[in-house]
Amino acid sequence: MGDIRTIRNRIIAGLFVLMPLFITFAIIKWLYDTLYSLALGPISSHLKSRWLPSEDETSFLIDSLFSLAAFVLILAFLFVAGMFFRSRIHRAIDWVLLNVPGVSSVYSAVNNVFQAISSSQNSSEKFKRVVLVEFPHPGMKAPAFVTGESVDVNSGRTILCVYVPTTPVPTSGYMLMVEQEDVVELNWDLEETLQAIVSGGITVPDTVTYRTEMKKQAISNGIESDE
Repeated sequence: MGDIRTIRNRIIAGLFVLMPLFITFAIIKWLYDTLYSLALGPISSHLKSRWLPSEDETSFLIDSLFSLAAFVLILAFLFVAGMFFRSRIHRAIDWVLLNVPGVSSVYSAVNNVFQAISSSQNSSEKFKRVVLVEFPHPGMKAPAFVTGESVDVNSGRTILCVYVPTTPVPTSGYMLMVEQEDVVELNWDLEETLQAIVSGGITVPDTVTYRTEMKKQAISNGIESDE
């Protein structure tokens, strides 16, 4: 019986060793396949048709060289595109796309997201702020990342825009708007929070700031009044 338990534990340990490697490889492969189908493949095929007009089958080395050349061309194109960032040409393209019916709504939404990401420092600092919000209903809380803030026109209170990631894939989730007073500042950093979300709570830190001081006092006062 002990030998069977040892074998089972070794198999489970091997699974935990290999699964992170497998998932990492699968994600990298998906990214490469997507990039290859959208850009590397077409550019590489075009270069081969220009430089190797014969229809003879090429070797793996030749294919790799053309793929490398396509990758270098993509990097060069991105570098040149970066030189036109905030230039007159860029502003002219923005103006045209923002005034085309149908295209403007999609382009504006996507452009605003990337502008917020590229505006960087303040944005990245806000994203490092981790809080607890009541989700999916009162009485339960979920970790969330603060992505922005606004002000309520009626009350003047600060409204936080938070992103609540899902387990075990944090790239999908929910965008919520909550009052500043309704969130609890979490004592976990960004890495600890992501690890807890991906693992489904297996790697959760030993301590958590689950309640605010005001709520702690209210609970203690309620207990004292009952006594």
